Amino acid sequence: MSRLPRLRPLSGAAALAALTLTAAACGGSAAPIAAPADTTPAAPAETTPAAPAATGGVVAVSQADSALGPIMVGDGGLTVYGFTNDQDGSSVCNGTCAEAWPPVIVGPDWDVAPGLDAGIFNTTTRDDGTLQLVAGKWPLYYYGGDVAAGDLNGQGNGEVWFVVGLDGVLITDDAGAAGADAGEGAAPAGELVSTGSTDLGDVLVDSDGLTLYGFLNDDAGEATCFEACADAWPPVLVPSADLPEGLDPEIFSVVAFEDGFMLKAGKWPLYRFAGDAAPGDVNGQGSGDVWFAVTPDGGLIRPDAAAAADSSSGSSESDY
Repeated sequence: MSRLPRLRPLSGAAALAALTLTAAACGGSAAPIAAPADTTPAAPAETTPAAPAATGGVVAVSQADSALGPIMVGDGGLTVYGFTNDQDGSSVCNGTCAEAWPPVIVGPDWDVAPGLDAGIFNTTTRDDGTLQLVAGKWPLYYYGGDVAAGDLNGQGNGEVWFVVGLDGVLITDDAGAAGADAGEGAAPAGELVSTGSTDLGDVLVDSDGLTLYGFLNDDAGEATCFEACADAWPPVLVPSADLPEGLDPEIFSVVAFEDGFMLKAGKWPLYRFAGDAAPGDVNGQGSGDVWFAVTPDGGLIRPDAAAAADSSSGSSESDY
């Protein structure tokens, strides 16, 4: 009887290889052998603090103290106003009116600052589809003549524009203190208009040095800017149909305006622009392609193309 040879034990590596071959021979696939678990303690994971949750949308208006008491203010602390011609929370100030009185436009995520009663606010959809903020029943506007926080230059303008209180009610007390009616306080004869220097050159200016403009729709020599238009473009009114002394009758004359009279130069009735706040301002120049500063001889300062078109049609005005 022969003795079987004694088998030597396989090394660990050899045993692993044998197991792999055996699994392959049985039609299986070799499963990976997991490495020994790392028992080294893991370093603490870095965490980023969560951003604070939003408490509301974009703040459109807040409150501020003023000479008229606590009032609503908008972007940059500028005073906001209501327009008494607006009814039922809808705006009627569009076009040139809105250039002088820019509406307070908001997005769908608008909000108001703490301290204001959010319940009195709403929005109205304007003609151009944008949303305008409403407080109480008043759509809100800025005034083009306010340039810094605290300005109240629009208060009482035309007796239709007023600052808004924190309760959404218009503040009409002392309305004339910060904004005068365009027709009141006519300057003494000879000072009603004069010549002023601007970036456009020499132009006609009123007694406060503010630029005077002509309106292309008035090309028949009669005023056609009334109501909301006249709020944005206040006419230069005179006491009677008689030309004030000291004005050159070769250039100036008087034309009827509603129940009064206004001054014109050449064939153009004269207007100020509510968006001009200081002498030299010409913010109304070219507005809507129909408003232009008036030259000392009664012409309009217009683009060369427009002036050429007038010349070819036989216009007698002095355009530049």
